[in-house]
Amino acid sequence: MLDERYVEIFNLVKAYPNPFGDEIKVVDGFELKVPCGDVVSIIGHSGCGKSTVLNMVAGLIPISDGGIVVAGKEIDGPGPDRAVVFQAPCLLPWMTSFQNVMLGVKRSYPHVSKGERKEMVEAALAMVGLADSM
Repeated sequence: MLDERYVEIFNLVKAYPNPFGDEIKVVDGFELKVPCGDVVSIIGHSGCGKSTVLNMVAGLIPISDGGIVVAGKEIDGPGPDRAVVFQAPCLLPWMTSFQNVMLGVKRSYPHVSKGERKEMVEAALAMVGLADSM
């Protein structure tokens, strides 16, 4: 059995400024430790901060305080080792499959050559049976 933590969230805080110059804490002191191989579900009523926590874990929004460590690395932004599956379709319908995937590849690998990014997109589309959609 592995004792190593895969996800560790400690004293996580997300606060947004309000019009009065104060902050509204939408997540305050959230803690979670998930060992390798475990599956966890975060449940709660609408507006309790579930999506905010997951967006911080994905690196899509900055944390206000606390920390998130995934696979031994502190999260400070989005990365290719994490992904979000949105509840509603989020493809841009005016773009091709290739262009939609390229959006994520450009964001995750900004310093990779154009040719390498093209190869990554082609490989990803082929992996899910969408090679013909290019």
